[in-house]
Amino acid sequence: MVDSLEHSKTDDTLAGHLVQLRNKERVELIMSFYRGLKVFRDLSRRSHAVSLRFHHDDLDRLIEVHLRQVKDSCHRLFRESKRREADRLLQAIFDMYFGILFHILQKAKENLRLRENYNIQRLDGLVSGLRTTGEMADLPRGVGQLFDRLTKEFERDSEELQGEMARARFMFSQLEKIFNRIIEVYDDNPTIIRSLYCQRDFFAELFPGEGIDRLFAQIYRKNGPVEAYFLLGFDFLRSGHTAQAYEAFTQVIKTARQRRTPLRRLRRLYNRYRERTLADLSRAGNSELRFQVRLREIEDRPPLRALLTDQTGSRATSDHT
Repeated sequence: MVDSLEHSKTDDTLAGHLVQLRNKERVELIMSFYRGLKVFRDLSRRSHAVSLRFHHDDLDRLIEVHLRQVKDSCHRLFRESKRREADRLLQAIFDMYFGILFHILQKAKENLRLRENYNIQRLDGLVSGLRTTGEMADLPRGVGQLFDRLTKEFERDSEELQGEMARARFMFSQLEKIFNRIIEVYDDNPTIIRSLYCQRDFFAELFPGEGIDRLFAQIYRKNGPVEAYFLLGFDFLRSGHTAQAYEAFTQVIKTARQRRTPLRRLRRLYNRYRERTLADLSRAGNSELRFQVRLREIEDRPPLRALLTDQTGSRATSDHT
């Protein structure tokens, strides 16, 4: 894991509304990067299909609609980071590398625009005809040589376009690896995890068959999506949203079965988040009592009841206080 102290070390010094704005931008950055990555890969696959060439407008839309926001957000969030050195290094590399990628794609876009706007094959046919009939002699001296040089430049730009797209594919693959590590710092930021969870329809379309679980698996590399759902469950319960908490805890069991997460690990994670939440609330006065009432109710219902009961029928968690 990169570092989970980013939220507590940097956000605690900011006013509440600034923290909200920063968290909102972080969520938008995550969504924009993965969406832009998918759009680019779709275009890249089309570039290899003769019958499905992509156009200048496609690349322009990728840059302006999806990637520009990533570039601008990286500048704001990563260039003045106050996190530990390892985190700052990853973020600085991502910021710089993404900026280079952005400019490579802009150059590719212009090369593609030139190829679309100037039909070199048609001009070549015209020049060949004039040379055959001898009409080239009626044109100013050097026009034929100029066209030959122009053709070579055009061919060079076309070759560069393929090279730029190949380079962009490689850079995106490297950026994805770095970004997957960077977002691990949000594992203890319930606002971000909750906001991402609320966008699960977006991620279901982005990652068919995996959905939001794919993103949670990146953020919680050690324990996988189940840890995200534990955090969500207790966060919802703490704020009084019992139905949403029950939904999150139900998702824990469903995801654990799919991924064959050991029961012992599930109980350990549950107890960790349970004890952490109770400790936080113990400093908040009577809110702890209201939380414990809701906690008792939800722990007595499936699926938590099955999770928290061992083979002897005894509770596997700490006793209620």
